[in-house]
Amino acid sequence: MPWDLVVFDYAEVLARTRPPHMRRALEEAAGVPADRFWEAWHRHRPAYNVWASAARFWELVDADLDAGWDAERRQRLWSIDIGNCLSPHEPTVRLARRLRGEVPLALLSDAPGDLARALEGSPALEGFAHLFFSCDLKVTKPDPAAYEAVLRVTGAAPERSLLIDDKPVNTEGAAKVGMRTHEYTSAEELERALQGFGLLRP
Repeated sequence: MPWDLVVFDYAEVLARTRPPHMRRALEEAAGVPADRFWEAWHRHRPAYNVWASAARFWELVDADLDAGWDAERRQRLWSIDIGNCLSPHEPTVRLARRLRGEVPLALLSDAPGDLARALEGSPALEGFAHLFFSCDLKVTKPDPAAYEAVLRVTGAAPERSLLIDDKPVNTEGAAKVGMRTHEYTSAEELERALQGFGLLRP
């Protein structure tokens, strides 16, 4: 079957974000109990991924925790947080490079604006025909509107489009609009899946 498009998620697929030592660095910079920090971080991340600035996000987390962070502490938290997201996962990036020229590639990421703008210059994403970010789409996965925007802009047929994502809820959302999907667990499993789809030679 000819393919119109392969769509990659970013975090935990093309990149390995927040390894243990970086998580600890963020927790130490926060200076509050780790469980409370991550609860607040996750609570306000959806707003950051769609509309909130970095400054507003850290204000919201600070207020939630009643931590009393000063501007210098928020800057350090921001720099560690964004820095955690910029290291590519080379085994998966190499698979994406092998697909270049065979099928158009797109990125669909729930990324805030400051991270999105940095990723637009990432060498790991060279050769991607389209980069879609939740901050620009004003919607996050698994909302059908996110996948429909990708299909509309690229002109790809859903049944000839493949989404690669590590979160089951996101692959389920893509399947609901008719896309083919692969739930990412490792580069090795992805390589076998791409071979099964006829996108890579064994």
